[in-house]
Amino acid sequence: MSPMRIAVRDDKNVERTGYLHTSPEYTMKKLLAAGEQRIFSMQKVFRDNESFGGTHNPEFMMIEWYRAGADYWAIMDDTESLFVSVANALLDGPHADAVRPAIEQSRILRQPWARLHMRDVWRQYANVDLEQYLTREAMYVLCREKGYAAAETESYADLFYRVFLNEIEPNIGTAESGPVFLYGYPAEMAALARLAPNDPRYAQRFELYVSGMELANAFGELTDHHEQLRRLELEREERRLAGKDVFAVDREFIDALRAGMPESSGIALGIDRMVQVMTGCQNINDVIALPMSILFD
Repeated sequence: MSPMRIAVRDDKNVERTGYLHTSPEYTMKKLLAAGEQRIFSMQKVFRDNESFGGTHNPEFMMIEWYRAGADYWAIMDDTESLFVSVANALLDGPHADAVRPAIEQSRILRQPWARLHMRDVWRQYANVDLEQYLTREAMYVLCREKGYAAAETESYADLFYRVFLNEIEPNIGTAESGPVFLYGYPAEMAALARLAPNDPRYAQRFELYVSGMELANAFGELTDHHEQLRRLELEREERRLAGKDVFAVDREFIDALRAGMPESSGIALGIDRMVQVMTGCQNINDVIALPMSILFD
């Protein structure tokens, strides 16, 4: 993700460059390190290089919550319970007839929701044994074999998504299959997540798909400050090589981990997309009061 750059002037008319929040994640983890146990934040966040309309808007509403002492399976349970509770509340409310078709089509109320490992969906939909392609070099070869115009400077994640977004994601969490928690992302794609204890080639990361949309991203949180700093520095180098903007490491975040952040898990969930699912709206512009697309010619 890319932060949105802004220019502001102080009381002495000196212009300063800043960035809008892409996520409150680092701040919330600092609070966990300070002793908080269960916390949430619901706020506007901003992402640069986003499209206007469809499922994207550069400014959107997100809820994040973190639980000390919980694993990411517990966060899956939280998320499923949240959606079911909201759906039931809407069906008991004054606009039940308006939302019922979308809620029924999404299969939100059909529990339990599916939990699928990433390697299984790659095998099913791309006919690829993901375990043979867990390095950047191997994934680059796969992309070229499949006919994608991959560049040698692309990161593992960029190469991964060439295949995933085209061949796999369109089949995940559809109206036919119902909601899906997709977990077990390759370790290369989880800079902020713990590695799976039973197989460190994969990370404790999941994403939620409902009605064909990705709505949430969650981690079993990495708490080792040495490893976190190493990963963030590696990510900075990958961005530099790819010609992307490079940003400084948040040293307060690293210091918070050094001070002792407890074993925790957390999630970021897009509220606007959640509203789309509940109402059946295909365009995010229809659920945002002031979509970015109307602010420009």
